[in-house]
Amino acid sequence: MKKGLDILYKLQQNDDTIKELENTIKELPAAVKIMESERDGKASIIEHTKNKLNENVKEREKLEEEVLLIKEKIKKYKEQMNKSTTNKEYQGFMSEIKFEEDNISSVEERIIERMLGSDEIMKEIRESEAEYNKIADEYNKNIKELNQSLAENKTKLSEALQTRELLRKDIPENLLKIYDQLIKKKGGKAVSFVEANFCGICNVKIRPQRFSELITTDSMFFCENCSRILYKKIEENKKK
Repeated sequence: MKKGLDILYKLQQNDDTIKELENTIKELPAAVKIMESERDGKASIIEHTKNKLNENVKEREKLEEEVLLIKEKIKKYKEQMNKSTTNKEYQGFMSEIKFEEDNISSVEERIIERMLGSDEIMKEIRESEAEYNKIADEYNKNIKELNQSLAENKTKLSEALQTRELLRKDIPENLLKIYDQLIKKKGGKAVSFVEANFCGICNVKIRPQRFSELITTDSMFFCENCSRILYKKIEENKKK
């Protein structure tokens, strides 16, 4: 019985490892997605700055079109002025031309402002790209490590599953049946390693008589509080 309990405890440890690996394997892809999302979110800084540049270019193009329209208007005024028959008409066209020429100067100043603003935005883009690349490199490094960890944990899980099959073959059928029933009822914890004279899971003290029997006999004992199988290592038994 004691040998069977030794293997049963190893099975419990192995099943604990399997559960931990399965949880890790389940969590890692989600962690990778979060990091990828955070990394890609940082790229929005660049996108936002590029949008500013596009808006700047559009505004400048509109102003340039406005200058062309004004120049076309001035051209027509000059043509009409040359055909004027009175000094009053002539002076009126001269006044309109002067007004539109001043208007061109004003619009051209706004174009220059946009050009200077474009230079500043280009500088922002270069800086944000450099910052993003630095951040992205760190994220990519972490993502790579998570994916490597995922692959390693999958390998460990495969090995643990193989170990479980081997261990189950060496356990007497009656013990295995009890173990499987407790695994289902007790949240995956069927065997409790006894710490000193306490149940290692529920931490309830084992009665002296029962504890004495636990370390001196080969019988199976259950915790009187949580009903799990109590296990005490043979090496520790020998020291008693």
